[in-house]
Amino acid sequence: MVNKFLTATMVGFILTIVSTNSIIAQPEWGFYSQFLKYHKWSIIAGPVLYDKASIDKEYGDYTFSNKNTISFNAGFEYDFYPEKKWSFITGFIVGLEPAYNFSYQIKKEDIYPHFAEDCKDKDKMYSLTSFSAPLLLRLRIQSNKNYYINFLTGLKIMFFPPGDAEFLLRFHNEDDTEIREVFGLRAESPDNMFQGSFVIGSGVSHTMRRILISTKLIYVMNFQNIMNGEYLFDNMFVSERTHGTYKLSGNYIGLLFSVQFARKKK
Repeated sequence: MVNKFLTATMVGFILTIVSTNSIIAQPEWGFYSQFLKYHKWSIIAGPVLYDKASIDKEYGDYTFSNKNTISFNAGFEYDFYPEKKWSFITGFIVGLEPAYNFSYQIKKEDIYPHFAEDCKDKDKMYSLTSFSAPLLLRLRIQSNKNYYINFLTGLKIMFFPPGDAEFLLRFHNEDDTEIREVFGLRAESPDNMFQGSFVIGSGVSHTMRRILISTKLIYVMNFQNIMNGEYLFDNMFVSERTHGTYKLSGNYIGLLFSVQFARKKK
């Protein structure tokens, strides 16, 4: 998935440069004076889609299905030189980090007799709120009078306090005199509170009289997993114990929208 995204971004980058050079002719290439009328600060928000977690089975036959998790990013960004072709962007971004999102199925023969069919269900949990500061290199190329294509790459530092998450599945017998814990997942975030990641993406800006609207598609790839843990299926009537490890990278694709307002005329 990462390789496909990187390839698509690079192809788009090359095609845009070729097409733009043949269309746009500016007396001052790389300087866009129309951006001087906007504030350098922008409000940014949008949905993100986290990669699904991975599991590595050590022994046993049971498993569960991890799913992608939808979340959000919101905050502020600061463009140091919005009027120039090349610039640096930083900011402050708030995100809601996932802990797990999966579906599972327990066979009816592995639980108490009063269950007439397999137990199928799903569960999802978010962990803690994260706070990030990006440092991005931005390339801006004009495509027509009011539209500009942006390419971004750089790093992001995330503050993510240590924490843990737990899921337990228990079954009672028919008269509630016995309980069996048949499935458990336990995961925790790294001990270090600061984590780094690589960011790459592209987007479009549209200049208007009072506001500058931008949209960008980014991919964030963490240098370490945000959650690590283990899972266990046990205490079942027929099936043997199953054990394995659980990893959640925290990598995600984001579709972010930002707004910069025009400065008040003096």
